[in-house]
Amino acid sequence: METKTANVLQRSQDETMLIGLILDGQTNLFRQLASQYAERVLQLVSRMITSPEDAEEVTQDALLAAFQSLRRFDAQQASFPTWLSAIAYRTALKYLRDQQKVLFVETDQTWLDSVPDNEADALLNDTRPDRLVFLDQAVSQLRPDDQMLLSFYYYDDKPIKEISYITGRTEGYLRSRLQWIRKRMALTIKNLEADEKE
Repeated sequence: METKTANVLQRSQDETMLIGLILDGQTNLFRQLASQYAERVLQLVSRMITSPEDAEEVTQDALLAAFQSLRRFDAQQASFPTWLSAIAYRTALKYLRDQQKVLFVETDQTWLDSVPDNEADALLNDTRPDRLVFLDQAVSQLRPDDQMLLSFYYYDDKPIKEISYITGRTEGYLRSRLQWIRKRMALTIKNLEADEKE
């Protein structure tokens, strides 16, 4: 554990030194820094943008945006990977909005209030193969930013504080939104199951 912590600390110090050199005019070193994180940025962007070509383009845009705003990086607020994830997330969302690909139908809140928390949890924790198919369909019907919130929280196991930094949303909003998403997915699963029985 100590070795892992030491490695993270060393990498952070190396990044800080590299960023300092870039800001002092050795801009060619940004390629070295970007190459360390390009694959991670592409993976994040690809979760929101399914077209490989578009995801690649948005990744390049995100890395360029990071270079252009490097002076605003503050190691006291977030690690460099978290700061870069925030830029990638926002660049991908902007792309989707510009392409008008963020098309969704919001569920009426009164419908969601009719789904008790324990019922939503039971539906979402059921791992039978047929239920997992419905779960995938429910996720695909979410907005891209809600899909990413689920991904950050459940798949990447990121703490709410870090997700708050990346998304620019308050921790309270994110907790509330996660609750809303769980209920929305549970309601979608119930509807899909009802449709299949007809």
